[in-house]
Amino acid sequence: MDWTRFPIASYVFFGLFVIVSIVHLVLCYLEKEVLRKATKCFTTLFLAIAAVIAIPTQPLVYVGTFMGMLGDFCLLKKHKVLPFVGGMLCFLANHVLYILAYMFLCGPLHYAFYVATGLYVILFPILGYNIGRKIIHQRHLAFAGVSYFGFLVLDFIWAIIACTQGYVDYCILAALGGACFIASDVFLARTLFKKDVKRRDFFIMSTYLLAQGLIVAGLAMTIVMR
Repeated sequence: MDWTRFPIASYVFFGLFVIVSIVHLVLCYLEKEVLRKATKCFTTLFLAIAAVIAIPTQPLVYVGTFMGMLGDFCLLKKHKVLPFVGGMLCFLANHVLYILAYMFLCGPLHYAFYVATGLYVILFPILGYNIGRKIIHQRHLAFAGVSYFGFLVLDFIWAIIACTQGYVDYCILAALGGACFIASDVFLARTLFKKDVKRRDFFIMSTYLLAQGLIVAGLAMTIVMR
């Protein structure tokens, strides 16, 4: 791979993302709440800036990452309903934009892919609602949570589809990121609605930051090197 295709500034900001993420995770592990919250949003901010510089013609990717940053901000108060719902909507936009990025990357596919995607979006929350109610006891929030989780899984599915369209070299990173995102949100839901655990933010953020980093890096490298 010709790494000179990326501007030096993109490496600088991606490096800042990595450094601040490490600092943030250490603070999560030590349970330093004030400092943890102060550093949280800077992680995805630096990642989004790196994406803007690396692939300035691909707003689906970097706007999606910025939406993730807004979601991070909302979830600073995740135990309150309105911030939690706001964060969920921001992350929903995050995943929808990533999904669209995969679709445009793959180019025109057989119409069956798009029909299957539409049916999936409709049927997933209906079929998964009863499971969601066992985790989230509030009816409307349960339906919203299951619908969101459907898009989270769809993000991963479209990363796999991109891999099958000749982009496996770098899109596999994005697919791994999608899997990490699922793990992070499943753990988040468990600690919010079932049973809290010690150092929960360390486990949630370690998988989440790895997810965002892998997705953005995988998409950026695929787009630049195709």
